[in-house]
Amino acid sequence: MRHLIISIGILAICFSQNQLLAQKKKAANKKDLNYKISFYLPNIPDSVLYIANYYGEHTYLRDTIRPLNNKNPYTFVFQGMDTIKRGVYILVSQDNSKYMEFLIDSSLFFNVIAENIDPEKPNLSNNLKFENSPENTIFHQYTNYAMSLQGSGASVNKKMREEMSKSTPDQELVESYRSQLKTVYDSMQSYTRRFIQENPTNLFAKAQKLSQDIEIPDEKPEGYPDTNWQHMYYYTHYWDNCDFTDNALVYTPVFHHRLTQYYDKVIHPSIDSLIKYSDVLIDKSKNTPELYKYIVWYLSNRFERSSYIGHDAIFVHLIRNYYQKGLCPWVDETVLEHMIGKADMLEPILIGKKAPWLIMPDVNGKFHTNYDFNHVEFTIMYFWDTDCGHCKQQTPKMLEFYNRAKDSLSFDIFAICLTSDSIKWRNYLLDKNLPWLNVGNNKANIDFREAYDIKASPRFYILNRDKKIIVKNIDFDHIEEFLTKYRKGEIKF
Repeated sequence: MRHLIISIGILAICFSQNQLLAQKKKAANKKDLNYKISFYLPNIPDSVLYIANYYGEHTYLRDTIRPLNNKNPYTFVFQGMDTIKRGVYILVSQDNSKYMEFLIDSSLFFNVIAENIDPEKPNLSNNLKFENSPENTIFHQYTNYAMSLQGSGASVNKKMREEMSKSTPDQELVESYRSQLKTVYDSMQSYTRRFIQENPTNLFAKAQKLSQDIEIPDEKPEGYPDTNWQHMYYYTHYWDNCDFTDNALVYTPVFHHRLTQYYDKVIHPSIDSLIKYSDVLIDKSKNTPELYKYIVWYLSNRFERSSYIGHDAIFVHLIRNYYQKGLCPWVDETVLEHMIGKADMLEPILIGKKAPWLIMPDVNGKFHTNYDFNHVEFTIMYFWDTDCGHCKQQTPKMLEFYNRAKDSLSFDIFAICLTSDSIKWRNYLLDKNLPWLNVGNNKANIDFREAYDIKASPRFYILNRDKKIIVKNIDFDHIEEFLTKYRKGEIKF
């Protein structure tokens, strides 16, 4: 698991230490508390420690703990009357480095005892004893075994690389090292499988199970196609190792990683596939509030921010089918209104939709529309600005492309200038002698900046003969390749 760096100054804003101290004063005895974890850490140099927890890909400060009293300078107590989430927690030193990880699972009252600590280089991982917490005992037995094997593997790997770096390496020795590395790997895999099998309800075992890759059978199962069946098997069984009934998985570092890998490397990137399997995933978690909330939030955030063409359709789908239907009660009304408003703005300009009708004047005051181009297969709508440096660099390349390929690729350009300075616009056109249709002067039948979501320039929309949007926000350097492949039927969304 990862090294933790916490900005105490920022996080302290988010958590009221006074409130936590008040809770501790009220909690005079065990019956008043919902949890109490005592740490006995002799010889550590810290006068204050921090408790953090995982949530998704991040870690968050949970509490600040100090020595119990002057008579017990090495005893720190993490306790409270509030409800604590099951998950993986972190004990953090006062210099923001990770001392140890521990589980909050079935045991809420337990002791952690560290032995043989070197005050110069305190290392708690190999010197821990847990009282009244069997789940933490086996958790640290596992991590200590894994660290031991990792050390053995690193030593063998170093020797192998040293041998391989020689001008005439001993191939038998190299193969021997490879065999030793495989033995280490197989030992870890075998130990992990046994650990998972023997501890089915342990949160760490569930997290380990989730992190295990799906094993693909040697023989093709019934019902799978003859070609590419391995990939289909992999993505249809990808979530087999996930316990979708356990909210606590989102409070481990594993779930977010698994979720990200699913969307980065597993699902087919077509819009239809992404929508379909997102709905399937959300449905799996619908009865597990914390998992459901995290998945829906993750997906809406991912696809709202995505720079990939067409991903805004997935964002709109999520808003319409989950947020707008009242299925996301954690979102406050102001945020919800903003999200619905953004979906309302994006929906008319999704790929496959007919482009909003735009009527604007040229420099002579004659009005034109983006629907005028019936003589070509494609209309390239180009939003630009006279003061845009990137637009200025692009213009010569566009001119060369236009003169060379407009007939062979059957396109024309409808250029919309964003500047309100009509003189600057006119002079620019006269200076460059651009052959395509240029409109502007900020006079239009609609608020085109809002209708086409224009927040910067340059921006491109490409329409087909029916004036449906086939691509948008594409880089100019990719337009020729896109049109060529689209005409051949090689591009589908």
